[in-house]
Amino acid sequence: MSRLSKLVSRAFMRKRSKRQQQPSRADPSSPERESNDEMFISVDAPRFSTFHTPSSIGNGRLPLSTPSFDALGAISENEVVCILPPAAAKSSSEPYYTVYTLTESPVDHASGDGPSARKGPFTLQALHVPADQAPAYSSLLGQYLLTGEKAQRASLLSDDVEVDVIISTRSGLGLAREFYESVLKEILEALGRPLLEDEGKGGSKGHRITVTKDGNTIKEFAQGLGKAAADSTVKNKLVLLLSGDGGVVDMLNGLETSWLSQQSAKQAGEREQMTLSSPAVALLPLGTANALFHSLHKSLHQQAGSNGPSPLVLSLRTLLFGVPAALPTFRTEFSPGARLVAGPSEPTHAPTTAEDMHSSAAGTVQVGHLLGAIVASYGFHASLVWESDTPAYRKHGDKRFGMAAAELLREAHGYDAVVDIRRQQQLDTESIRLYHGAVADHRCSYVLTTLVSNLERTFTISPRGKPLDGQLRLVHFGDVGGDRTMEIMQAAYREGEHIGMQDVGYEPPAEDGTLEEVTVTVNEDDPRWRKVCVDGTIVELEQGGWMRVRREKGQWLRILVDRCVAEQTEKLRNAIGP
Repeated sequence: MSRLSKLVSRAFMRKRSKRQQQPSRADPSSPERESNDEMFISVDAPRFSTFHTPSSIGNGRLPLSTPSFDALGAISENEVVCILPPAAAKSSSEPYYTVYTLTESPVDHASGDGPSARKGPFTLQALHVPADQAPAYSSLLGQYLLTGEKAQRASLLSDDVEVDVIISTRSGLGLAREFYESVLKEILEALGRPLLEDEGKGGSKGHRITVTKDGNTIKEFAQGLGKAAADSTVKNKLVLLLSGDGGVVDMLNGLETSWLSQQSAKQAGEREQMTLSSPAVALLPLGTANALFHSLHKSLHQQAGSNGPSPLVLSLRTLLFGVPAALPTFRTEFSPGARLVAGPSEPTHAPTTAEDMHSSAAGTVQVGHLLGAIVASYGFHASLVWESDTPAYRKHGDKRFGMAAAELLREAHGYDAVVDIRRQQQLDTESIRLYHGAVADHRCSYVLTTLVSNLERTFTISPRGKPLDGQLRLVHFGDVGGDRTMEIMQAAYREGEHIGMQDVGYEPPAEDGTLEEVTVTVNEDDPRWRKVCVDGTIVELEQGGWMRVRREKGQWLRILVDRCVAEQTEKLRNAIGP
């Protein structure tokens, strides 16, 4: 058990993430600083700083507004969010560029009493670089200078975009509200988009916020967007999602619910019309796993290395400079007895028996299908997502996932299920059966269908996956025991080395085209082992029930991505076709 107890399985599940911490600033000449290509910008700072935050963009220039933060002796390129153009020069001041940087640190309870002793984890700074120094930093300005010329159809700089911010209060470490207040709100106000207090609709250039109250808040918000899209009252909507992956699946299913409720039977096939009015979403990764964000930004992580920008810095750059692209989705259908499982209320202990798991699922509602964009799983992954998300485990903080994983690995349950797949060229023929269930030799431990490459920044579950390629892939292995399961999971941290292991299957094979459909039929007696997971949402199947995963046609959401990712995706689609 010593090996199992050391396992902190935070990446092979959709609901876990490790918040990246930036190293403290160091002197570029310091021998203790790891050598890399990061640029440090000298700042011409007066003794008493009177830096200003720009308030709005007009013709690519920004007037001055409120005094901001003290300057630092150097600016780390890894912390640069954007650079704003020189403000209109006044007789008493020299023109300068305003550099926005984001510094992140763990929450610190310093010595002393009261709230004033607490240091927040986010520090947004607005620093000045004299305009006459600009030639020395031309490459940096080329990358991060934000002007009206870079406005896209879904850009914050575009006048016809309505902006909504969703703050998921329970995502991750619960820092979404603080990030909004300390960072995002300041940036939005600097770009001329202040908080709009009124609830009315219209062309006011600002932003509105929605703070989650329960698990239905984002779905209800999305349903409202769907109605507005159907009524053509909103032409261009940008949603800033401060959450984890669960916020994305709630948006998808809320939009679909609203759309389908307003369509007559003869209009049901007109989903493609949503392409022009599909809202654009910008991900600010404040959840636990942030699988979609890390998969979309994988090439940027690889270019920068371990000492590169934090995920939140990258997300702000994508928000400001990115372009919208269609988000591929899948449709998961369920047998008639399937029920959506809400999180358990307040059990006195972690549910580990059949009776506990059955009672904790009380109050569930029937579900016929769900849309997803990340994973649909059965077996170890689904069990871990479900069993670690209880108050009893949650009180242990970061350790809860290792605790739940250790328990599951110790039990080493072999899941009694039949798993069938169809590849593109086999849609009109019999499916391929991967697992027969029943006897031990034909049981499975892990069945995970995915549209993404990574379940966390360093956990590569599907190494052949490319951003937005829309290709379903299946990772699976049989009843191999707890120790072997742990070895496979650890190999995934090494850039997806588990795919080369003898026990692990990966569909489709490179030479066999496209995976179109995966069906899992569950024969377990105990409801504990009949849970399936769709992007973190848990569904309990009846005995003999099934889950079927297929690629979804049409477009429900657009997602903001880095320009280089959009270009690579376009080249890939042109090469392989639809």
